[in-house]
Amino acid sequence: MSTKRVGHSISLLFFSISLNYVGSFIITASYDGSIRMFDYSKTLRSRTATHTAPITSLCLISESDPTYTIASSSHDRTGQITQVRISENGSLSSTVLATLHLHTAPLSSIHSDGNYLLTASWDGLIGFWDTSIPLSDETPDPTPADRGKKRRRVDEEPKPKRKAPLSVLKSHTSRVSKAIFSPSRQNKAYSCGFDSTVRIWDTEYGTCEYTFVSIPISQIEMY
Repeated sequence: MSTKRVGHSISLLFFSISLNYVGSFIITASYDGSIRMFDYSKTLRSRTATHTAPITSLCLISESDPTYTIASSSHDRTGQITQVRISENGSLSSTVLATLHLHTAPLSSIHSDGNYLLTASWDGLIGFWDTSIPLSDETPDPTPADRGKKRRRVDEEPKPKRKAPLSVLKSHTSRVSKAIFSPSRQNKAYSCGFDSTVRIWDTEYGTCEYTFVSIPISQIEMY
């Protein structure tokens, strides 16, 4: 791993992923844990309470009109993969397909290149995931089994599958504020954190290739 030191704070040119355009709609994520869809007349068309805590970021995984797949990250320490469907009459429906389980602290960002996901967290870790939906849970559900008859009836409804990461990228020594895929280099990713560094990763091998160190600051953001 190579380390480079620079005398100023570092930011990388990129785009915000808290709002996305999906077909003829705008999809947003907010601190109330909900994902909303608006049409271009600013009319609220759909609201789904997907997370139990503030949502920190949102990204589009894939689109195949009329179905769109999105990913979100939250302070509830999980990421989610959600499918949004637009019916012929223009009504919207959404289904949470999978939840991402790795982190022990709030997630600060999520990013997709269409086939994979990166999650960044305050626990100092970066999760590297594929976007497939497993047939069964890949991580155990910690909820106690004995929850009463009423609870068991609720559990009979389809539940999102619990996904585990393909690998965990470890190098940051403090909170990771954002992680993104390289838009031009295959198997490369960038991250920044409260340790005043930007790091370049090889996602195929899960290794940190370069570290850029700035003067001491509390946080580095990527745009």
